[in-house]
Amino acid sequence: MQELNVLKSSDKTREGNCSNSFDDFSEKNDLCLKDYFDSISSAVAITTIEGIAMFINKAFTQLFGLTLQDIYGKTIDALLEPQKTNLKSDSILKLNPDYSNENIYTVNQSRTGNKIYVSYMMQGLYSGDNLTGYVIMFHDISTQIKKYNFLDILFNVSKLAINQLDLKDIYPLIVKELGKIWDTSNFFIAIYSKEEQKVSFPFFIDEKDRFEEVSTYKTATGYVIKKNQPVLLKENDLKELEDAGELDLIGAPCKVWMGAPMSVKDDIIGVICLQDYQNEDKFSMDDLNMLGFIANHAASIIYREILISAQKKIEKNAQSKHLFMSTMSHEIRTPLNEILGIINQLIQTHPREDQMEFIKAIKFSGNHLLMLVNDILDLNKIESEKIVFEHIAFDIASFLDDIIKIYSLRSIEKNLTFEFIKDPKFPKEVIGDPIRLNQILSNILSNALKFTSKGGIKVAINVIQQTDKQIKLEFMISDTGIGIPKEKHATIFESYTQVSSDTTRQFGGTGLGLTISKNLIDLQGGTLSFTSEPGIGTTFVFALPFGVAEKLSEPKKIESTEGSSSLEGKKILVAEDNKVNFFVVNKFLTGWGIKVTHAENGQLALDKLEEEEFDLILMDLQMPVMDGIEASRNIRNSEDKQLSSTPIIALTAALISDNQEKFTDLHINDYILKPFKPQDLFERIAKHIR
Repeated sequence: MQELNVLKSSDKTREGNCSNSFDDFSEKNDLCLKDYFDSISSAVAITTIEGIAMFINKAFTQLFGLTLQDIYGKTIDALLEPQKTNLKSDSILKLNPDYSNENIYTVNQSRTGNKIYVSYMMQGLYSGDNLTGYVIMFHDISTQIKKYNFLDILFNVSKLAINQLDLKDIYPLIVKELGKIWDTSNFFIAIYSKEEQKVSFPFFIDEKDRFEEVSTYKTATGYVIKKNQPVLLKENDLKELEDAGELDLIGAPCKVWMGAPMSVKDDIIGVICLQDYQNEDKFSMDDLNMLGFIANHAASIIYREILISAQKKIEKNAQSKHLFMSTMSHEIRTPLNEILGIINQLIQTHPREDQMEFIKAIKFSGNHLLMLVNDILDLNKIESEKIVFEHIAFDIASFLDDIIKIYSLRSIEKNLTFEFIKDPKFPKEVIGDPIRLNQILSNILSNALKFTSKGGIKVAINVIQQTDKQIKLEFMISDTGIGIPKEKHATIFESYTQVSSDTTRQFGGTGLGLTISKNLIDLQGGTLSFTSEPGIGTTFVFALPFGVAEKLSEPKKIESTEGSSSLEGKKILVAEDNKVNFFVVNKFLTGWGIKVTHAENGQLALDKLEEEEFDLILMDLQMPVMDGIEASRNIRNSEDKQLSSTPIIALTAALISDNQEKFTDLHINDYILKPFKPQDLFERIAKHIR
């Protein structure tokens, strides 16, 4: 720093022309030195030993916007923000002048409040050997620091993608990063909705205004979205755009406004904006370009978190919907169980023929209502991905014989032919889900029967692929019904879809049968297709994989519910809080000679189990005080082996497999779905009772 050496009295080269004493300089305001320092491009300040500024050059005034009068009597440290420097001290003056060549920078405030990053060098002023003051030279390094901070911001914003933060936590971190370059006391992030042509403000900081949502029409934010590029607007620019009718400004007027669009794959998702109410030179074109880069980096992070947040909301809503439907399942099935149970009791009383007609009409309506409820509940379970398929060995040959027998009889009632063809290689046993297979076949066969008034129905089942562990079966159901118009082919598997608007009125149903069947088949790794021609008929073909079963053990022989019963004298505990449900169950059980004990909740059931032993427990799963799930868990965890091994049959309005996570450790022997058929109840009890 050779130019500063002129101030040392030991340097005699200019001693004859200029004063060499700080005191002389301060008193006489030596014009020679003033001219000399004003000719230097760097900002220079001369201070006392205490740091009080006594002289500044023109470059200092240009850099900081301050005159000598502005800082007269103040220390040079007053311009600093020590918390934002790399000084090892809170004052420049405490540093040894010998260290003046170190890379030291400070953050200073200009008169307008702008931050100015400066590096400086300092040299002592001497009178003889006595230190009388300092000459401090400042170099503006704001551009270099901004570039460094800019790269640091880009890196830190990109890191947000790795940290997996919530959206509400990301916005403050972005603001913190931008604060390294700009004053963010008037800053907001706007999220754009293209459909609504509005922006919402998840993060908004402003000295004067507060908005939560505004239209993009003729707003500065909307202007950025329309231009699809960063925009810097000063006070006059804003006025000109408003006079031209392009803007209709809202909120307090500002001196300068800067915004950059956040874009993902050419789609604008929002805008990042900064503004200032005092200084229109607060931001430059370099600032605008940097904000544009940062906005693009922030966009991908924000967009991803918006999608994640939306997905969480969808999942939460779906869970709420599923919970609601599960509750409704219990609430709807319970009275249905009561109605159908009492109807079955009435049938067993051998009513008169005229009474039987009324009873059958009520039973038909009840079963129809149950079918509609089941369709809606099944679709809800499919949409919520709550379906779990059974993988049990079952006699598929007998299973199909039973189904075919039912639909062949119903076909005869409509004067239709019914043909059933089975592949000679068709297995007797397979591993799969018989309940869901029954549901698929019943849906398709019911439709075939419903929409066919003449001709007939044909069912063909073939083995199309077989290995040691898996067998794939193809089911073909053809009818000569009304057919499906070609324009409806693409939508036939959509929910609530019917061939025509009067289909429901004419034939009934919800339009969910094929939707449910298609989903059940797809979820099991199968395929479903169809061909159809109006007036000719329809053919549905679906293929399903099954496991190859070992030879099934001989099933336990179960006596018919008619006549004498093998259950006579058995003791069964029925845990059921609904009095009508218990009335129905009790009627059947006592009719079979069973001794019944009633408990109205899970806790009372446990109390009665401590008092006596039972051959089997019928456990309702939803009860007050203690539900059937908790009661069953306590029974299975009991140290009393006799108690813990008591057979439990669950009474439930929902399939166990659809709530598998709740039952994994219960080891429930079986379940009966409400409303149940008397024969099903009898067979399950006979199968598991001690």
